[in-house]
Amino acid sequence: MTSLWAVDAGGSTTTAIVPGSTARRTYGSVNPASVGTEAAARTLRALLGDVAAALGGEPGTGWIATAAVDLAEAGGEPDRLRDLARAAGVRGRLLVSNDSVPWLVAPPLAGRGVVLVCGTGSGFIASDGVSAPCRVGGCEYLGSDEGSAFALGLAGLRAAVRAGDGRGPATAIGARLTELTAGRSPAELARELAAEAFPKAAVAALAPAVCDAWLDGDAWAAELVSTAVGELVLGVRAGRDRAGLTGAWSVAAGGGVLRGCPPLFAELDRRLRGELSVAEVVPVTEPVASVHAALRSRVQDGEVRPPPGAAWLVGLDPPPRAARSRPPARRDDGDPPIALGLCLAAWGGSGLVDALDHAARVGADVVDLPTDTTSGLVDLARWAREDDHRAELRAAVADAHVDCVSNSRDTQLLLGPHGPHTDPVLSGTAAAKREHALRHGLDTVRLAADLGARHARLMFGVPDVARWLSWWHSDVSWADNIAAWREEAAPILALAAEHGVTVLVEPHPKQVVYDRISARQLLDAAGDAPVRLCVDPANLAATGHDPVEAVRGWGDGLGAAHAKDLQRWHGADAPPGAGWSRYGPGPPIRFRALGAGDLPWPQIVSALLDDNFRGVLYVEHEDALLPREQSVAGSVRLLRDLLPQSSPQGRTW
Repeated sequence: MTSLWAVDAGGSTTTAIVPGSTARRTYGSVNPASVGTEAAARTLRALLGDVAAALGGEPGTGWIATAAVDLAEAGGEPDRLRDLARAAGVRGRLLVSNDSVPWLVAPPLAGRGVVLVCGTGSGFIASDGVSAPCRVGGCEYLGSDEGSAFALGLAGLRAAVRAGDGRGPATAIGARLTELTAGRSPAELARELAAEAFPKAAVAALAPAVCDAWLDGDAWAAELVSTAVGELVLGVRAGRDRAGLTGAWSVAAGGGVLRGCPPLFAELDRRLRGELSVAEVVPVTEPVASVHAALRSRVQDGEVRPPPGAAWLVGLDPPPRAARSRPPARRDDGDPPIALGLCLAAWGGSGLVDALDHAARVGADVVDLPTDTTSGLVDLARWAREDDHRAELRAAVADAHVDCVSNSRDTQLLLGPHGPHTDPVLSGTAAAKREHALRHGLDTVRLAADLGARHARLMFGVPDVARWLSWWHSDVSWADNIAAWREEAAPILALAAEHGVTVLVEPHPKQVVYDRISARQLLDAAGDAPVRLCVDPANLAATGHDPVEAVRGWGDGLGAAHAKDLQRWHGADAPPGAGWSRYGPGPPIRFRALGAGDLPWPQIVSALLDDNFRGVLYVEHEDALLPREQSVAGSVRLLRDLLPQSSPQGRTW
């Protein structure tokens, strides 16, 4: 039996039913229009983490009904929810819809009738049971929401302010508002709320003051409540007419206003029956239970049948497939101990076909396939969505021996920096950048599994690069960066372990690992997680470290290495020519093709052989003075001369 889970995400609160429990769990709002994008995403991550924990790694089927989704046009919300669910470790399938759809789908309406939602906002949907649902209202508080808690709260606040000014009739609403808000006058409250970035939920929270004043017999409050109920009746009438409902039909009505004020619900029931001849007004007292019931009604024999035109079904875990039709390019006893690879990042902008063709021409044993959005070689977002595109990519790289899938730009936004430094990759808030990085990290691991690659090389950034400095009387250290990496990368490492993929971390001045000591700290922090190093001697030599010692002594901790050369500038002035950069406060450096720089590559290769390194040595092209074809061809030739092409015979005398 498929494990089912359900989420009702209204404007103010979110309620969930997780697998294995009948208890309702309540969270804050996950509607960006109510609380902002960052707060909404933070709450949703916590909720989905609870779902993943309840599923225990097994696939399930869920339904998220949210006010953030339009009835007929989902926009990017299904993709956002899919990415957050995957990042939290949720597996299986997910239905996404507007929060009112399950009320229509669940018994007793079972797809026919009108739904009335009156919570923080208001909206209506209706169907004749044959056609897709139609909508009335639901255009957020600037375009609709009449009769809602927001509308009542705003009307009450304005009535109280006008009464205090002498511009309106006396009303008890002002006293009720002052009591509700810890002594603030209506005028003070109005000014405070006007200064809030997202006032919708706070204004809606004032609705009980209007209802209480109405129940106490306040005439002006009664007028406001009557107007609100009239708007709700009008919305139901419009829904009935748009859906073409005839004969007997019913209304499912719910939301915080109706649940919180039963007399108001009773008045609405009376007017709907009297003015529209509604057969039954069904109270929706537990919206998440309706979501759960609707989901049960749409799952049969393990298959999910989305309500036509009203919900979107997304997969939470594209299944990995072993695409390689032949074994890896090496590993027999008679094969060379070190394989020669090519990083395809230098072909960004030229297309995947050109990159793979050149790898074949130079005789690379394996390739590193980059997924960065800045390179354009792989459309990772499309790969995650489309089965056909996954099949096309598998076919395109079938002969290339992809041993590593990498991301060096998008995933760096996981730890940052999150300011203008990384805006060329993605502009936006820190939360948006972290979500972007996490999504691309997870999908890069999935792509590696799908292509049968052993490794996913990911660069995670660094929260505070200045922590390598010691500050007087401070106990802040680089270990704090390592701890942040372990926490933020945990979902990626867990997914890699699940798919049998090893994550390669490359020491670099812009990463949490930048030298031998920090690399050891990271490997220790990784524990049992599948993490190894990809050491680039040129990167370490650029900051003053010995390039030969950089590759020594790692044992099984070294999964791969990069090969490029380095020039250091020793002059007092700025160097002439292209390609120079700074890796910290040291002198300028630039990367070159092998043999065109200062690094002792014969000794570096010897050190790898001495340590019995059995991984891949990847050629990287970053030479600003040579065409990439010439640079790569020369580097490959040099390494072929240095690497044994078969088992050596040893000394003969």
